[in-house]
Amino acid sequence: MYRFLVFISFVSIVFFSCKENPPTYGDVLAKEFEQKSYADFDTTAYVKVFNEVYSREKSQLHNPSWMKELADSTEGMTLIAAHLFDGSIDTMLNYFERSEEHGLRTSYFHTSAIKEALTSLRKLKTKDVADAYPLLAKLDLLGTDAFVAYVSSIKYGVINPKRLYGRYFVPQKRMNYGKVVHLLDSVKVGTVLADIQPKNQYYTKFQDLLENGNLNNAERRQVLMVLEKLRWMGSSFPEKYVFVNIPEQRLHIVEEGKTSQLMNVCVGETENPAFSKKGENHETPVMQGILDAMQVNPVWNIPSSIVKKELLASVRNNPNYLASRNMVAYYKGKQVDPATVNWNSDSVEHFRFKQNPGSDNSLGNVKFLFENPYSIYLHDTPAKQMFGQTNRAVSHGCVRVEKPVDLASYLVNNEKQAEKIAKEITTDSISKSRWVTLKRPMPVYITYYTTWLDDEGKIVSYPDIYGYDPRLKEALKKYWAD
Repeated sequence: MYRFLVFISFVSIVFFSCKENPPTYGDVLAKEFEQKSYADFDTTAYVKVFNEVYSREKSQLHNPSWMKELADSTEGMTLIAAHLFDGSIDTMLNYFERSEEHGLRTSYFHTSAIKEALTSLRKLKTKDVADAYPLLAKLDLLGTDAFVAYVSSIKYGVINPKRLYGRYFVPQKRMNYGKVVHLLDSVKVGTVLADIQPKNQYYTKFQDLLENGNLNNAERRQVLMVLEKLRWMGSSFPEKYVFVNIPEQRLHIVEEGKTSQLMNVCVGETENPAFSKKGENHETPVMQGILDAMQVNPVWNIPSSIVKKELLASVRNNPNYLASRNMVAYYKGKQVDPATVNWNSDSVEHFRFKQNPGSDNSLGNVKFLFENPYSIYLHDTPAKQMFGQTNRAVSHGCVRVEKPVDLASYLVNNEKQAEKIAKEITTDSISKSRWVTLKRPMPVYITYYTTWLDDEGKIVSYPDIYGYDPRLKEALKKYWAD
């Protein structure tokens, strides 16, 4: 009821600010529609009709529970009532009619039904204001539901990627009821709709291809998936960043929209039988962060998953395995002598293992870190031969880089520092680990695009190594514009 009173105050100020007695909603309707009978608007009767309309339209709503709760708190006037005469509904419909620019069908936003109700309401000539109740209710209900759905779809994407992919680790903002209430209480419809249009430079390029690229059906669907993934991202790419595209299995250093350096990478193994002989699932997650530190001659803290699945079996088969791989074991923080351990005991599963710096360290001679809770980072590797393979989905999830010296030199952005690190990285001698804090932290995006654009703006395609595309295609079917 509070928000309904706020609405009445709003229309009072807008339409009757010079009068001593504030108008009713009926007064506003009567003045704007030039129908004197509308002054007899009966809120109780209207709410009853609104509830009847809600019952009929409920199955068509995208957020029926939110719409019902909003209606109960506003006497059935949730959004459209406050914008019935300021041009906002026409502006909103204009955006809905252009939703195919985003690859989304206009019918998803009730566009035709809203236009029909609005036209009928404007044409209606009656002596009984009750005749307008069903149109007002339908307009408000469908308009509010569509407005919320449009803002949510364009700002956050129509699909929540975390429901599709177990290893999608980019934080997601989604619409909730609290955000809906805030949106409707403070909204300037035209301003909101203009502000949420994606500004990402790749988004606008793919939009142009969608409209003017003469795409075949398969290419069109690929572009539609890219647009949705970019909506998940939300923001634009910065001026300089590191871009790892998992299906491409390459790393780009990008400056002002162009690739300044390019190198192969190895990404995580997959259970997809077309790309993995072992059937292992160590897929590199989709994530992003800020590269802010490097460790030269790193120590590898071996993850417990690798210990349980691989390392213990190797140690049990060969008691000298740890020494041969420059590894050490710890129990309760103290280093243990492998010769004194019963490796067939269950207690060894509680041991911690590290691999010391050296030419055989699995992380190579440098690792590049960005803060995340998943122990994912970029690193060097002694297995250089893997970079020459076509299928480089061979890691346990981290990203192995082909040219660690080039990447390190770029990140430190200092010639003397770069020369020092390059010397340390390329030496075969075992050295102490040391940390390098980057004075110029660099955004890094670990992404999954089977379709992308090259520096000339042409579409390039890559194999769907993790088999992600069919899931997204199926989820987007009901939203796609034909």
